[in-house]
Amino acid sequence: MKNTFSAIIGLFLLLMLPGVSLSATPGPYVSGQLGVTFLNDSNYSEMVDYGTIEFKQGYAVGIAGGYNFGMFRVEGEIGYQKNDMDSRSDCSGGACVSGNIASSDITALSFLINGYFDFVNSSRFTPYISGGIGMANLDYKITNWSDNDTVFAYQVGAGVAFAINKHFTIDLKYRFFATEELETTIGTFESHNVYLGVRYNF
Repeated sequence: MKNTFSAIIGLFLLLMLPGVSLSATPGPYVSGQLGVTFLNDSNYSEMVDYGTIEFKQGYAVGIAGGYNFGMFRVEGEIGYQKNDMDSRSDCSGGACVSGNIASSDITALSFLINGYFDFVNSSRFTPYISGGIGMANLDYKITNWSDNDTVFAYQVGAGVAFAINKHFTIDLKYRFFATEELETTIGTFESHNVYLGVRYNF
């Protein structure tokens, strides 16, 4: 047990040793990510009825390809996320009454151009910030009613990358993803996403 603990500590210290930054090597890369998404409640209006829709925790995936310029990265990304609806309140009678929603969800298929600024240093860990713009197709279903919109979308976020070697990097990131207000009754789309990803640097 003591030897195992010593080996773990030694490996951790080895990873923390200063050296040449592996994440700053210029070149193309591809990446994939998987995460959880927390969608903000949405206010909706349907004729004269008003209320709020609450969502369950969902999942998100994404693939991207880009180029690393050293401290800056630019990429194109395709993302998908889904959240089931939890409950819907009806305020049409003057008092809001809540109820569960069966077989209801909202999905987002997004196409973004992202930019990253990497805080390059001499360790294997590289913090970064990001921002991106693009379009998203939102598809939503509430029991027997469904519709979709294609709208402007954007994201801002931050994360940290860990370089395993000169080719493989692990990413842990937070992202705020949102779109412009939808044309239909669902209201706004805003989510807080946490991803774990892998990046392959050519």
